[in-house]
Amino acid sequence: MFFFETIELLNAYIAKQVASPPSKYYPLFLARLTQMFQSLCGAEMVATKGFPYLGYTALRNIFDNVVLTSAVMQKLTDFETIEGLEPDKSFDLVVAKKNRKNIEFAIREQMTGKRSQLSGNVRSQIERWDALFDYETHGARLSIAQNIGWLRGEEPLSVLPEFNERSFALFVNRYLEVTWMTHRLIPLVQPPKSSMPDEWCTKWEIIDDSFEKMVSALKEELKKEIGQAIPEFVKAKFPFRAKSHFPYDA
Repeated sequence: MFFFETIELLNAYIAKQVASPPSKYYPLFLARLTQMFQSLCGAEMVATKGFPYLGYTALRNIFDNVVLTSAVMQKLTDFETIEGLEPDKSFDLVVAKKNRKNIEFAIREQMTGKRSQLSGNVRSQIERWDALFDYETHGARLSIAQNIGWLRGEEPLSVLPEFNERSFALFVNRYLEVTWMTHRLIPLVQPPKSSMPDEWCTKWEIIDDSFEKMVSALKEELKKEIGQAIPEFVKAKFPFRAKSHFPYDA
């Protein structure tokens, strides 16, 4: 609901404050943010219908997108570069694909890797967090593991969707974390010199604080280190607050 409210205010409140055309990056950012929101909704719908691991794989793609978008908003790169485009050169699909892979690797090094300035423990936890995504995204290993009883001849083969507490919990934890990262990007819909109402800022802060408490509970209540690593990562690499503005001028 908060995202819908933001779009309504963007059209009815912010539009009246904008006197000059926005940066060429502004519509690209809004398109990416909207796609993230739609993907989060889709992941939730699939998971609640009995397919949590399908929702889980969608979260991996959203995570990659939020990391790249945050990097652009911090001016570590730009939208053309993360798409593999080279100014003043004709488009080549093979070259663009190679360029995208190279820049994604470079950005991940700055955001989660050795060049990130994150502590060694945080980097290690996020590396394990990321590897678990890979296990499912490439080969559906977590999904197959659900049928280990059948493979051993001990249980019937599960064909229809059914609730599994462990797999759904895994989805929910990652869903909260990736949604929090996306939430941190929302204030950037505010163009330079244009701001949302104070009530909107207060609501954003309350939601942000709620996300931090839910994510941190993994450490505080279940003693899982990822519950400390993700908040440190989000605060360092998504350093945006309610009064942050889109960083590019027209």
